[in-house]
Amino acid sequence: MTQWQEPNTPRPPENPRRVIGGYKFKRKQGIEDLPWTAEPLLRAVLEAADAETREEGYSYALSGQTVTMLPFDARIAASVQGRSSRPYQLEITFTPWTPEEWDKIIAALCGEAIFAARFLIGEMPASTATVVADLGIRTPLVPIKPGAKGNCDPLMKCSCGATQPCKHVVAMMHILAERLEEEPLLLLQLRGMPVARVLERIHEKRTLATRGANQAHPTPQAANDHALVTPLETMLHDFWRPGRRLHDLESRPVPTHTPHALLRRLGASPLGGRFPLVGLLATIYDIARERGTALRDRV
Repeated sequence: MTQWQEPNTPRPPENPRRVIGGYKFKRKQGIEDLPWTAEPLLRAVLEAADAETREEGYSYALSGQTVTMLPFDARIAASVQGRSSRPYQLEITFTPWTPEEWDKIIAALCGEAIFAARFLIGEMPASTATVVADLGIRTPLVPIKPGAKGNCDPLMKCSCGATQPCKHVVAMMHILAERLEEEPLLLLQLRGMPVARVLERIHEKRTLATRGANQAHPTPQAANDHALVTPLETMLHDFWRPGRRLHDLESRPVPTHTPHALLRRLGASPLGGRFPLVGLLATIYDIARERGTALRDRV
């Protein structure tokens, strides 16, 4: 032991502890040519960090030091392994849109069929950000004000205690940027509403807007009746009695179903033309079903 070393003082490791199965930044071109859904946020984070933090954070991202990353509504909880024995805990909080702002945005997106069509296949047109801005929404679609203060978007916290953004946050933000490149609709969830709910609301609103229009295959009446069951209060006297026996079920009529359920779920086609695309596809399905049934019955 040399004279300048203190006894029993462990030497801190120079490299972070290795992580098996962590999230790795896989883009071969690095951070170049990121899409509009990911580039502004990552650039803002890198500009807010010093050179050493950017370099170490990028190295952490490449080596897969991000252990977990769980996106919630307007929040991301993550953990990044550094040089300590346990991963550091991160919390990235985004500014959510208010219910009134969401109502305006949903209504505007429903006005153009292209948004519903692109959203259904997991894509987000760049004009979505313009639509949000034109509505006067106080918070833009893409967050660009990272920091540790109350008015930042997103608000970044890390259990390492360093000034934000720290290298752990920088590493995780690289992973998030790559995730936003692959799943651009995640931006909507970071504004406070699950993607599935956004798609559901857009579909509901477009369905109401197109109700009453001429359709090649109108919805059967049975599909719109949701109260055909007997009220519970009228059957209390035999509620606990056993139901039908098995051999009784064989004589029951085959239940009806709603035809072309998938086409109805997708809604009106954004493509124009003399004839509605949904109606043409429904007719093709009917013909294919009839011919398939005929072939089956011949056997």
